[in-house]
This record gives sequence, structure tokens and C-alpha cells, in this order.
Amino acid sequence: MGEQRMNENSNTGELRPIEEITPPTIYKELNRGVLGQSTALRYVSVAIFKHTTGKVPGNILLIGNSGTGKTTIMNNIQRLYHDVPEYKSFRAMTIINANLLVDSERMEFQPSRLMAAVEQRARALTGDKPTPEALKAAMERATICIDEIDKMSSVVAGKPNAIGVVLQQGLLTLMEGEMVAHTTHVWVDGVEVQMVLSIDTRHMMFICGGAFETLYDQVYLRVANPSSGEKMKSQAIHTADGQVRIETRFSLTDFLKPEDLFEYGMVPQFMARFDNVVLLRDLDTPILKEILLKSVDSPFHRSKNFFEVLGINLEIDELAAALIAEAAEKNIRTGARALRTIFGKIINRLEFDPWSHQGIEELADGGHRLLITPDMVRRITG
Repeated sequence: MGEQRMNENSNTGELRPIEEITPPTIYKELNRGVLGQSTALRYVSVAIFKHTTGKVPGNILLIGNSGTGKTTIMNNIQRLYHDVPEYKSFRAMTIINANLLVDSERMEFQPSRLMAAVEQRARALTGDKPTPEALKAAMERATICIDEIDKMSSVVAGKPNAIGVVLQQGLLTLMEGEMVAHTTHVWVDGVEVQMVLSIDTRHMMFICGGAFETLYDQVYLRVANPSSGEKMKSQAIHTADGQVRIETRFSLTDFLKPEDLFEYGMVPQFMARFDNVVLLRDLDTPILKEILLKSVDSPFHRSKNFFEVLGINLEIDELAAALIAEAAEKNIRTGARALRTIFGKIINRLEFDPWSHQGIEELADGGHRLLITPDMVRRITG
């Protein structure tokens, strides 16, 4: 991402006004690391633009099955802040699990834990001897990513969950804008002193995410009820080997209503603080194949780097890649993570002893080539 088109004015070499880093530009950069979630990235790009230009932060709730990319999106926002010089002052971003923000014994929301995590990131910007003004400014521009927010619902197994209510009410207060008293050490006139900083949360951006696993079943049962008047769509599915089958699939995106989230256990006032509730799409075979072949963090590219150390060029047949993706798609609740599991079973034998494998091929330049074939995949996936 360190390309001049994103970072600097190509004519003067100076940093561009931050307003010139528009949502389409942000989207393009995020899309390099997040595949198959174009709709979600558009919402995220607008939220980042609002946040960095001083507009009202566009808080977002991400809902998606495990492996659809919630954490990947958060990590790529962090990468964006780090790689773009104009965003240096916004690099105090933290990703924290929701359950760490509540003291379950005292039944209290613990904003101090969140502020401590933000401060740690802020000090990477301000240096070892920050002034109170510098540390306060860095913390107040933070992006807060809270994972597994769905585990903190106000209802669990049909019973009230007090911890969930405490967390949602506490976050609601922060998202509305609150002055949080934060005790820390700063430097004044060359001397380190303990000081209580008043951190204004109004300009922080909050991105929460969760799988909301039982929400799918909850909404499906509502839609499947004959009295609902709603119908699921049938669609043609193209298999990896070229066949076509007709399937009726349930998509949460088509049927989710705000009332469903309230019934799940999300407090209405808390939900009102999100500009957008964004559903991540389940990853289908073409997208999973693209992730396998093109994502820099894909298991294939990791293995390819491993084999390069051995002087072996690892390649994969197009159909073999499609078969792996098709098998991963069947694990609808694990998404891209299933790619790693399935590919791992295939590649483990090759990594253990590639030289005795019948597919190893010596090249004219003295190197070697190893091709992952459809037959190798079928032996594992059946």
C-alpha cells in the first residue's frame, strides 16, 4: 500500500489533504486484503472517511459467520492506518474481545481496560515521553474494534443475561460521547508525573463484530413458518466440475429485521448508536477459490513460500483449487477457515516428504516443480 498514489501528492511530494483520501480510494486499498465482501467494505470505507475528516464517526456492527472476514476487515483497517502517512494520527486502534470489558464478579463495565489498550497504541505514536496534550489527542482519535459482541447479548438460552446488559449499556455511553477519567503517567516540563486525563470519546469510531450464530436459526424459523408470507429464493449452483444444480438457500441478508436483533438480545438503545448494521456474505466457491489463489495470507501462498526454501516451485491446478473451494463452501459456518483445514490435509503429506512424491518434477534450470492436482484433492475430500 505504500504506493505514491495513495500516500503523497505525486507532483509536490507533500502529503495530501486528508479529505482527498475518498471512500473509493479507501475501498480500493482495503479490497487488496479483504476479498468477497465488497458491500461491507463500502460501508467501512465511508465510516473511515467520516472518522478521519472529523465528521461524526460512522459506527458499524458487522454480522457474519466465522471465517467470513470480520477480523480480517479489522486487521486491514489497522494496516491502512499504518501504511498511509496522512493517517498517522489515527493509528491508536485497538481490537479487543467484548468479554474483557466487563467485571463478571462485580457486574461492572470496565472502561479502564479499554482505555489502557487505547493508551498502549497511542504511546506508539507519541513516544516514551508524551505530553498530556499529545497523549490525550492520540487517544481521542482512536478506532475501537470489539470482537464477539454477540456473546454479550442480554438474553442467553432464553434467560436474562445481566452481564450482556451491563456491557451494552456501558458501550452505549461511550458511543454517545463521554468524558472518561483515565489515570496515567505523562511528561510535563521534562518531568514524569501521574495525571488524570479526561478522554472525550465523542470522536472515537466503534466497529463491533460477531457471528450471531443462533440469529440465523432464529430468523430462518420465522421465515420458514407458512404464516410468514416470506419465501426463500432458488438459485442455480455451478459445481467445480461444471455441473449445475438448483438449490433453495436461506440468506440472512434478505430477511433480517431490527426486531430480530432485539429478540436475539441486543438492547434497542445500543443498536441505535450504529450508523449501519452490515451483514457479511457467506463465501461461495468462486470467492473461496480467489482467496486461495490470490490472498497474500492464503494457505497456498504460505506453503508456496515454504517450498521455495527447498528449491521447489509449488503450483496448483485450476480445477484442484476449485475443488478445494467447493469443499470449503460446504462448511458454511467456517468460511475461509475451512480452506486452511482442507488445504492443510492435502499439503501435509507433501511438506513431510516432497522428494518421494510421484508428482515431483525436475526442471531444466535445476529446480523442481510440484503440482497439486484434482486427484490429490479428491483423495482427501472424497
